[in-house]
Formats: sequence, structure tokens, C-alpha cells
Amino acid sequence: MSSAQPIAGLSAPGRKKTVFRADIQGLRALAVGVVVIYHFWPKTLPGGFIGVDVFFVISGFLITSHLLSKPPRTMRDIGQFWMRRVKRLLPASFLVILSGLVGVWLLAPETLWQDWGIQALASTFYFQNWFLASSKVDYLAEADAPSPFQHFWSLSTEEQFYLVWPILIGLLVLLAVKWGKKSQPIALAGIAAIFAVSLGYSVYATATDPGTAYFSTFTRGWEFATGALVAAFGVNAHAAKTDRLSSIAAWVGLGAIMASALTFNGEMPFPGAVALLPVLGTALLLLAHATHRSSPQLLLDNKAVRFLGDNSYAIYLWHWPLLILAPYAVEDFGIAAQLATLALTIVLAVLTQILVETKFRKFIDTSRIVSAPRFLLAGSATLALLAGGFYTISGQIVEESKDITASVQRVEKQLGENCTGPNALAESCTSGAGIAQSFRSLAPAPVVAKADKPKIYSDNCFAQQSDDFKNKPVCSYGDGDIKVALIGNSHAGQWFPAIEPIAERNDWSLDTYLISRCAVNGERQQFDSEGRIEGCVDYEAWALEKFEAEEYDLIISSSRQSLPLEGRNIEESAEPSRQAFEETLSSWSKTGAEVAVIEDTAFPGATLKNVPDCAAENTSKLLECSGPEDQWMPVDPLADAVESAGISGVGTVDMNDYLCSEGTCYGVLGGMLAFWDGSHLTNTFASALSPMLERRLESTISEPKLFAAD
Repeated sequence: MSSAQPIAGLSAPGRKKTVFRADIQGLRALAVGVVVIYHFWPKTLPGGFIGVDVFFVISGFLITSHLLSKPPRTMRDIGQFWMRRVKRLLPASFLVILSGLVGVWLLAPETLWQDWGIQALASTFYFQNWFLASSKVDYLAEADAPSPFQHFWSLSTEEQFYLVWPILIGLLVLLAVKWGKKSQPIALAGIAAIFAVSLGYSVYATATDPGTAYFSTFTRGWEFATGALVAAFGVNAHAAKTDRLSSIAAWVGLGAIMASALTFNGEMPFPGAVALLPVLGTALLLLAHATHRSSPQLLLDNKAVRFLGDNSYAIYLWHWPLLILAPYAVEDFGIAAQLATLALTIVLAVLTQILVETKFRKFIDTSRIVSAPRFLLAGSATLALLAGGFYTISGQIVEESKDITASVQRVEKQLGENCTGPNALAESCTSGAGIAQSFRSLAPAPVVAKADKPKIYSDNCFAQQSDDFKNKPVCSYGDGDIKVALIGNSHAGQWFPAIEPIAERNDWSLDTYLISRCAVNGERQQFDSEGRIEGCVDYEAWALEKFEAEEYDLIISSSRQSLPLEGRNIEESAEPSRQAFEETLSSWSKTGAEVAVIEDTAFPGATLKNVPDCAAENTSKLLECSGPEDQWMPVDPLADAVESAGISGVGTVDMNDYLCSEGTCYGVLGGMLAFWDGSHLTNTFASALSPMLERRLESTISEPKLFAAD
């Protein structure tokens, strides 16, 4: 994604020539264009993310062309190569990170400061891709707002390539000299080996661990190597080229890129083998170097395209933080605001290109004080201190708000215990302070609400997607005579803080059978790998075997249908899922247990990204964190199955009247944040619901021995 530069390459064996490739500027313009359109209007260009892959191939081609024309022979040569990359790339990226931090400070809610501060630090030192790979693949983190620095994952991957590639090329050239061979064939063979190994790993990792694979340098290495192969092989291919053949190849390559941008989507496993289409399309365009009038030359080489290509690096840097932060600055981020943000991106990119990428780089070249190594050290240290300051400040805010019990007491003192939290919708409260635009304090405070989860998370009670649900933990709480099982995905787990006190009051021993995301009905659901699909299918049969062996008195379940069945969308999945749940409920009932299904809770994610962020951003207008009941209420095939099956001893409990009233559902009620993201109840709110849930369970379940006598 680096800025425009002439290409040092071999035009014929043994001859060096510097050539300006106008078509590469056109490719850069195309790549940044599809990425920006995808980010601003994803439905318009659903596969626009492949622009990043186009950049990777271009980078592999350019850097390898340079390194083969002047191979590094000493560590000094490699050091000089690295410092050229520092001067070319880091001034602009450091400016954008610094500006992003200022924007976060001025515009973003404090709930985001800690995470975004860490991501700024990761971007400064170019390991953002590994940070995202390790921390953002869990679907429970999906409701977290993307940071203004998230796009640095691709730049981090590229910088890691720049760090390693001159060493590899230098070693290959050294081997050629040692063996008395020409350097080009040895380099070609070495690069081809890297291509094959990385592509093979990419296909494997994308199928088995797609979240990590998307960000991994190792799964993307073959894309850089593809461009490198063109650089190493292009000399030999030149003699075989004709204008007609080059033109055809260029059109095919351009078609492959555009077909990918138009037809790919975020649900596809990527990169893996799917990425071959845009990657090989880019390679074909680079290899063709078509300039004939029948080629795509006019599309790739004109003033408008060259302008975008010249500024592509700065456009890529600026567009994302502006897109993320602008909605915090304007109330209605509609088409007018989006176009204004895009215009601001272009203006800042041009200024950055002129003042930073060109003038500041020349200043570094001529300055006796600010050398490239000194700039690298000083800039990195400054940004690290600022990003670390965000982390420290937000950490202090979190520490001050950590005592949730004290927060609840403050709310109760303000509103009265009878109007706090889920009691807020009582008729005696709704006309008073129970539903309000603001409260003097909230419980939990927004900065700690995202961590206000049931202890089953820290106790590692969930079967996880990361190992294809192979590990199936059963956590046990209490040692009472009445045996109770809680089964389902995270929307069953969210009820644990309400159920555990019920278990203690009624002498229950409570076992949890919890699985991440999977709806436990034995159906093939649309996970992103075959291993996860099969693991989810198997969980239902495994749980039934455990239920039959343990002879539970009561089975409590709840489920969110967050994934469609394979080959269907969510709406199309409702009916077959209901039928599958009927069979599942029948099987559970046949074990001799009573079965209680808690209907799925309202889903703020239908209109809000995240309730704590919303509350932090709207402290004086908390009703902004509410939504229409007809949009917030999710499909619930498990609860529907209870009604349609009509099985004796199987009933439902609906708790949504503690979240919704008169067509509106609330994210903040009676001074309490009801959700820790856009979907799951906070530990605090669920705990407050315990007495109400107990009463409704008791009225639903026909077996009186399950509940202690009053």
C-alpha cells in the first residue's frame, strides 16, 4: 500500500532498467476504491475487502523487483532497505494514529478507550493483525465497535513482509552464488516453495480456524509471494508476449478482480482457496503489462485514476478512522454525512501526500538531526506513551467503578428498591423515575458493564468454537438432592446468575451444559468450518446421553438462533429449527425430567451495536438506548417448539415483560444496564431477576417437590 514509486526491474536477462508502471497506479486506485466503497456502503460492493489482497500482490511484486535488481548482500544493505520503508510509510501512519487518538479522546465514549488504546499501540508497532487474531475471533466480541485503528491489520501484515522478505531474497541470492548458479532461477524456486507452503496452510487454517486465518501473516504470505513470482518470472515471460495476448490477459485479470469484488461476501471462508481469484487476477495484470489500445490501459491510466493511485496509501490510512469516528460527531450519519466524510478523506489524503509523504520524507533525508532510525524511535515512543495513557486513564475509570454492589446501592438510594432495575416497568414506577432519560449513576457503570458477565465465563463452562466443540465441560454448582441441568448457548448461560440463587434456596445441584453460539437441536448450522458444524450437531446427542445417565429432575433451557441452518437464512431456518427442537424436547422429556424453556430475551443488536457504548455516549438521553419491540424480539424456534409440541411436563417462561412495555424495549432500566453487549443480560440485571424467575418457574413446573415450601 506504499505510495507511488518507479519500479527497478529486469527488462531482459542481465540488463537493469527503471520503468514507471502506470498500470500499477491504476491497480492501486482500483484496490483502494473497492475497499473504501465496501467500508462505506458494504451492500454496494460486498466483496470489496479483496482490495487488500490486490495491495498484497502489488507489494510483493514491487519489493521483489527492487530486491532482485539490487540484492542485499550484507546486514547493512538490509538495514538501509528497512529505513527506506520507515521513511516512506511511517510518517503518514504515525500521523493518522496520532490523529485517531485525538479523535477518540474528543468523540468516543470512555467505554472504548481501553480497547482502542491497546489497538493504537498494536498499530504503532505493527502487530495489529495478531492482536485481532487473538482477541476478536470470539463471536461474543462481535458487538464491540470496530476501532479507528482496525485497518492497520493489513498494514501490519505488509510491514512484517517487508521485515522478512529482504533477508529471504538475500539468502536465496547467496545460495545461488555459493552453488555457482544464476540468482533468478534459485529465487524463483525459493519463492515458489514459499507460495506453495503458505497457500496450503492458508487453505487448511481457513477451514479449521477462520477467525485467526483471516488476520494471519502466514495465511497471507502466498499473496505477497504471488507478486514476487511475477517479479522473478516476468523476465522469462516477456519474450512470449504479444500485444493481443497481453491485452487478453489484462482483461481477464481485471475481470477476475471485479468479479471477486462484486460476488464475494463476508460469509465466505477467506482467504484460503477463494482468494486465488483476485490474487491471480492481479498477478495476471502485472504479468501482462498491457499497453495496447485494446487493453484496459485507458481504465488504468488516466488522470482521475492516477490521482487515486498516487494518493492510495493516504486514502487507505484516513478513510477508516474518519468513518468510525464521524458517527460520534454527527447525529445522523446518512448519505450526506457519508459523502462529506469521503470528501474529507480525499482532502486529508492529498495534504498528507504533499506535506508528509513527500516533503517530510525529504526533510528526513536532508536533516542532520532527524534520521530515519531516530524518527522511528521517537515516533514509536511518543505514540506508545499516548496510547498507554489511554489505557491507564480508562483503567483508573474502570477501577473507580468496579464495585458494582456499591453502584446498585447508589441507584437504589436514588430510585428506591422497588423501582430499581427490572422493577422499573411496574406501574407505580413508569410515571416516575423508573424509565428516565438520565440517572445520577448507573449499575453497572458503562465502563465496567462489558465485563459484567456470569462467572461461568471465568469458570470456562462453555464448549468453544476454537476447538470445534471437542471439549464439552460440565460445571457443577451446589450439592442438593434435586438435580437440575441448564443447557443451551450463551442465551441460556445469561440466566445462570438468576438460576444459581434459586438453586441455593431450593436445595438443587446445578450442572451446566453450555456451548458457544450453537443452538442445541442436532441440526447443521452455518458455522464457518465443517469441524464446528459437526461439533454443534454432535453436542445434542452427547447431552442427551448425559441426561439419561444423570437422571435429572429438571432441565432448563434457552437459546438464541444467531446462525441460520446450512443453506438457509435466519427466517427460512425458523420452521425446520422448530421441528428439530420438538424432537429434542421430546427426548429430554423422556428422560423423566421436567423441562422449562425460558423464552429468548429482547435483542438490542437489532438496532444498537452495543448497550454500554450507547449508555456512555448518551448519558443524558438514555432512551436512545431503547428500541421498538417488534424489531428487538428475535425469532425463537425453541419456545415455538414448546407450544407446537404440547408435551406434558414441558413449559415456557417469558421474562421479556421486565425488558419491554407498550411496544418499546429498553437497554437501561431503573438505573441498571440490562445488557453487557448488544445481546446478553448483565450479571447484575439477571441477578435482580432471580425472584421473578423463580416465581414463574414454580408456576410453570408441575412437580412441586422441586421447590422448597414457603
